[in-house]
Amino acid sequence: MKLGLLGYPISHSLSPKLYEKFLGPELTSYELFSFEKSSDIPALSIFASKLDGLNITSPYKTHFMKEIIVESDLVKAIGAVNTLAFTDKGVFGTNTDLLAVVEILQNYLNEYGDIEIALLGDGVMAGLTKVVAKDLKIPVRQYSRKTHDLVNLDLSKINQDIQQVVINSCSRDFVFQGKLKGEEIFWDYNYSFLPHQNTLPSKVISYRDGQEMLELQAQAAIKFWKEVNPKLK
Repeated sequence: MKLGLLGYPISHSLSPKLYEKFLGPELTSYELFSFEKSSDIPALSIFASKLDGLNITSPYKTHFMKEIIVESDLVKAIGAVNTLAFTDKGVFGTNTDLLAVVEILQNYLNEYGDIEIALLGDGVMAGLTKVVAKDLKIPVRQYSRKTHDLVNLDLSKINQDIQQVVINSCSRDFVFQGKLKGEEIFWDYNYSFLPHQNTLPSKVISYRDGQEMLELQAQAAIKFWKEVNPKLK
């Protein structure tokens, strides 16, 4: 299977190692396509000519939306994909971020009964989180860098009668240094992010790194590629 990753910056990406782990000898290549400007991204046909599947990360999850086939209504509602499959019938897209977020939030609901989300950020992943939360009937308080000082945000006075889950959907240039009560779960969509790993675990009841979600995404992507393209089975 020939795969690739499109995004910027992606030099830190764990995807090559993850797919090697899950696919073993089935993976013949994994190429990184790093473009600072969207205008430099090659045409979809170029990727299709050399790959079986393409992962897409920030900031390009909406880049090919008008050119691909999306069958999931929930993915259509989000308006962004992170996984493309190149087949004889066209290019199919899905969002494995969605599948991973659903699974993890459902696990929290099963454990705590009720939860509330304090959502940091307003990008694609924030939009996805709100769609999933609405589907699961989880209330969300959203904080945007456009309207709030997220770095120094005070979350310590949020109602703690319901388990609070703080979700950081901001990019890696953001470091949270605000106030917490200490009873929150802090879920970082970024993985191996040392500024948070070194400070937050001691300030909350649970700090969740993004690597688990990355692994769930990878497993869902492999399943998707094989389902839509029989040649890969």
